[in-house]
Amino acid sequence: MDASSLIQHKLTISSAENYNALLIGQYGSSYYLNKEVQEESLRELYLLSDTAGIAHMQDLFFRAPNLDPAAFFSKGIIEIIENNIKEYNYNLLIIDAALRPVQLKNLEERFKVRVIGRIELILDIFAMRASTKEAALQVELAQLTYILPRLKGLGGVLSRLGGGIGTRGPGESMLETDRRHIRTRIQKIKKELKAVSKHRTNARKNRNIATFALVGYTNAGKTSLVNSLSSSPKKLFAEDRLFATLDSFSRKVYLGEIKRLPAYSVVTDTVGFIRNLPASLVAAFHSTLEEIVYTDAIIIVADASSPRLGEELEVVKEELKKLKVDDKPRILFFNKSDLVFTDDRERLSKKYPEAVWGNSITKEGVFALRERLFKFYKKFSKERNR
Repeated sequence: MDASSLIQHKLTISSAENYNALLIGQYGSSYYLNKEVQEESLRELYLLSDTAGIAHMQDLFFRAPNLDPAAFFSKGIIEIIENNIKEYNYNLLIIDAALRPVQLKNLEERFKVRVIGRIELILDIFAMRASTKEAALQVELAQLTYILPRLKGLGGVLSRLGGGIGTRGPGESMLETDRRHIRTRIQKIKKELKAVSKHRTNARKNRNIATFALVGYTNAGKTSLVNSLSSSPKKLFAEDRLFATLDSFSRKVYLGEIKRLPAYSVVTDTVGFIRNLPASLVAAFHSTLEEIVYTDAIIIVADASSPRLGEELEVVKEELKKLKVDDKPRILFFNKSDLVFTDDRERLSKKYPEAVWGNSITKEGVFALRERLFKFYKKFSKERNR
């Protein structure tokens, strides 16, 4: 039996529009301490659920100072959730946390509805959004990597995720067989992605112009900015939802003229970052994210209207640090400037005086950004020709 048919997309939500979901957030414990941060995280979970196609949602937000290692929540909170499920007929519970397999299993047995955590939801969205072979391979690798160490604990849960493991009532020998199939499939995917990475490397060798990578928090407007910068008639798909882009796409961008000759650069769109992004997902998307590693400069696109702008910039900073690209030149583009109050803009302008302000949809600020890129291009060309 092939592991891809055994496991692939086992975490995905099928017929999402049929779900009546209850979203659960919590604060007060040592790990989920800050109330404001957790409220924003719950709001983000709502947006993630919307991206997954879940139409009917309500939420609960608890102070939970003590988390139970077996069921995550205390008995009192579990009773409140249980009463809500019965009263409003919820058939999906989404908890804003990284749950252990035993916690998922125990909660499902108690509530008799499907239970998933933040990581499972993000993996689900990536599975839905994978539109190319490379993206599909990377998502499958992330899913398999996530499932493998949890295989035994998730046995009962997986049976309710659409068949495969669990429906057969696997014993130890079956679990070992499944592990072997998964490991084999993981190695095969890694080999295929390595070939993709080699192809990207060869393509980069043929470039002799400055390259820029667009990075930022998910839904900051990176793809729309690429479309505004590029004169290509073939526009990249952009949508006002989280993780609209999973693939790495490059576009040629006209910057200006040097001695009456046109100057161009390559701008590459990349997958957005998000707080608590699963490590398996980051590792799986290595061949896409490595475009950032080999670029000449980085354009950080930020939603200037976001109430959590500082935290989102910090998330991007940390992810870039993990990729070891701290030393690369950076340009900060504050997107959605028309949604920012005057006082907030003045405050941010003082804090980030070098930032370019604009709107990737209306193209406001795009000319100023192009000028900034052109300035870098001329410096790049001068150093390259030394």
